[in-house]
Amino acid sequence: MTTSASMTHDAELDEAPADIPQLLERRRAEPDGEFLVTDRERLTFAEADGRSRELAGALLSAGVGKGTRVGILFPNCAQWLVSWLAASRIGALTVPLSTFAPGAELARLLRHTDTQVILAGRSIAGRSLIDRLEDGLPGLAHGDASIALPAAPYLRRVHVWPSSDRPWASPWPTTSSSVAAAVTAAAEDEVRPADDLVLVSTSGTTALPKSVLHTHGSLVRHAYVLARHRRVTARDRIYSPMPFFWVGGLTMVVLQALSTGAAILAQDVFEPAATLQLLERERATFISCWPQASRAMADHPDFGKRDLSHVRGGTLVEALPSERRPAEPDLMPNLLGMTETGGPHTMAEIPDTPLPPERRGSFGIPIPGAHHRIVDPASRAEVPAGGQGEIQVRGLILMDRIYKHERHEIFTPDGWYATGDQGWFDDAGHLHFTGRAGTLIKTAGSNVSPTEVEAVLDGMEGVLHSFVVGLAHPTRGQVIAAAVVPHHGTTLTTEELTVYARRQLSSFKVPTVVRFLEEDQLPMLPTGKIDRRALVEVFNAG
Repeated sequence: MTTSASMTHDAELDEAPADIPQLLERRRAEPDGEFLVTDRERLTFAEADGRSRELAGALLSAGVGKGTRVGILFPNCAQWLVSWLAASRIGALTVPLSTFAPGAELARLLRHTDTQVILAGRSIAGRSLIDRLEDGLPGLAHGDASIALPAAPYLRRVHVWPSSDRPWASPWPTTSSSVAAAVTAAAEDEVRPADDLVLVSTSGTTALPKSVLHTHGSLVRHAYVLARHRRVTARDRIYSPMPFFWVGGLTMVVLQALSTGAAILAQDVFEPAATLQLLERERATFISCWPQASRAMADHPDFGKRDLSHVRGGTLVEALPSERRPAEPDLMPNLLGMTETGGPHTMAEIPDTPLPPERRGSFGIPIPGAHHRIVDPASRAEVPAGGQGEIQVRGLILMDRIYKHERHEIFTPDGWYATGDQGWFDDAGHLHFTGRAGTLIKTAGSNVSPTEVEAVLDGMEGVLHSFVVGLAHPTRGQVIAAAVVPHHGTTLTTEELTVYARRQLSSFKVPTVVRFLEEDQLPMLPTGKIDRRALVEVFNAG
């Protein structure tokens, strides 16, 4: 079954800005609006535009230009936005770098992306980013500003904001030349929607990173359409702890704010009490965070003491008016997305509103610019309408390519990308997601979706979140194992969990192995997702 973009007509994309210089031009119509608010700083759109223009001129003077790979290594702060905009507006290929990555992982990312110049901050939440670079790049600490390292052969300069005493750090780029302004304006005029904008990496802990390349056109248009669908306006104030270096933070937060004039509320580190204080003080209207963060805030003693009446959408459903809260967990509006599609490629028809019962558990309809088909995983043939199979996607929002891979390795001959997700479309064009192809568990001849089991377990009182994997078994092929994190202060037993699951799942879907873990015991990838392979080893280790 093939579906086209049905949320609105694809012609909506014709109205969208298609590159960073166009976005900045639109924001100049409302220059005084707040772009970023943190506990320590405030940045207006006018300030971001002016500061990034100056930095862009200095970068041009230093030899950075279209296609130069510029790494951005900061926490969520004003200088991240200024640095990323400066490089983007002159056509450099930006490489947002993970502040979660230890030195060795960071070095692998720098080498894989062929990063040439880094714009970096000194620390995040008191932890040195500079030490991390030295740890990961042998020889850097003993060298000077003429960087030439086998570990990162293309890297030539590291600029540290606002300054650094390390001999290998180059001064922060500055220029006062009047010529620079004219050259910068001319460079911006040469930026096109087809130009490469960003390499977003979805790296693992041991393998080489997978770096997804998006053009200006694919990502900027996508963010604009998402913002319109969610009805985000300049009056909105979006809180999210998602790092700007992830596609969720970049598309759903940074670029949506640039598209609409909305403000971003950000912190270095999520902490429920401090976050609730920020939400109240700054009158947040959208909360966009992971379920565990939403639950931590809702469970905190300060939750009922904070005025969150301005919240009108997002994941903190407890802050919404009662009529906006879903009566049941599977009536929560969903979306399905991935780095390769720049974020969501389907979304609930009416975001931030409970699903009607007939759409229970659905993941929405295609975003404009996204087209889908469902194929049989074995034959790769398209399945009949309503059939289940692997979801493939193509369209204007799709990545241009995966870095260092040829197109025939990534796309089908007719341009489709195999997402690895399983699902089906109902007769109204709503997607129903049934799990990842690579994570499906086959036990005694039956397929089990971890997503389905996790959704049931997460609905049990006292469960903060759960993660389900398959463990090898000599006769059944695999058995189902669940790692369960209880709510703070809650004690659960395996028997209670099993009885609960049996009430809602077929017997072959009920976990036969259960481990109760604390959150800090969960193996996580640098992307913030659970490392399922490592979780299997946790079970196998006993």
